[in-house]
Amino acid sequence: MAEKKRVKPTKILDHFVHEDPFSKGVAFCPGCGLELLLRLIPRVLGNDIVITGTPSCSAPVLLGQNNQSWHTLSYFGTLMTGAAANATGLARYYRKAGIDNTVVCFNGDGTAADIGFGNLSGAAERNEPFIYICYDNEGYMNTGIQKSGTTPFGATTTTTPYGASATQGKNLRRMNLGLKMAMHKIPYTATATLSDLDDLAKKLKKAKEMKDQGFCFLHILAPCPTGWGLAPDHTIEACRRAVNTNYFPLWEAINGKIRMTKIVKKPKPVSTYTKLMKKFAHLSEADLQILQDDIDYEYCVLGGLSVLEAECRLPLSDED
Repeated sequence: MAEKKRVKPTKILDHFVHEDPFSKGVAFCPGCGLELLLRLIPRVLGNDIVITGTPSCSAPVLLGQNNQSWHTLSYFGTLMTGAAANATGLARYYRKAGIDNTVVCFNGDGTAADIGFGNLSGAAERNEPFIYICYDNEGYMNTGIQKSGTTPFGATTTTTPYGASATQGKNLRRMNLGLKMAMHKIPYTATATLSDLDDLAKKLKKAKEMKDQGFCFLHILAPCPTGWGLAPDHTIEACRRAVNTNYFPLWEAINGKIRMTKIVKKPKPVSTYTKLMKKFAHLSEADLQILQDDIDYEYCVLGGLSVLEAECRLPLSDED
């Protein structure tokens, strides 16, 4: 009988030093990656964090229902246009009052990449001392599955539908939100996802350590089974394939200097990722090649930036 391959135990439990502050049952959709993420963050960062957020998929749970709450955390709701500005006010208050606290601005890609990007960029430019977490489900899932700036090429949404008399999915490429934030040269920027929880927990801890130096930004891929047409039990597998195809590479940047935290030696074609979900079901081979070329290009940019500090030295001129 062939010897069974030993499975290396996960290290994520080593990072769980706090109790889960959420009730056993909450109002997230089945398989929602956001629930796992929300339960993980306070177990790693601590239950004394203050979360501020906006109308989103997370808001019904974070705000509570009627006079009941689904958690024991401190939460402050605000508008999508002023999420980072609100977090700025909270962080400045605690610092002025001499209270050692961690403010976490927790929003989806609609707020981070689109509606609230102006004050997000402003907070980064001012180097405000808080953590901004963008959970990216690639669309406005809470309001009807409309496209956002991070919706990938070809994906169907209610505003980029597929059909004979409609569009053929989104005809533009997604923005690279994480890279855009790294270019602000803030103390800490990182990408993470739910298939690599040890990596995610380490980056959360590093953000907490570095937030006293200023602004920290985490861009986290969080699949939406409802909006993506993804089976609820495939959420983690979708994250795993997103990483293994370089669709969502894992990296971090300190003061804008990028370092890959996981290098996939033999990346799979993006079709191994897209076939999991209905939002890509209509893509032709030509469409998949456009998506693949975009992924390859962005990964080459990241790879180039990650070695730039060590290998790129501009020659100095002797001229005045």
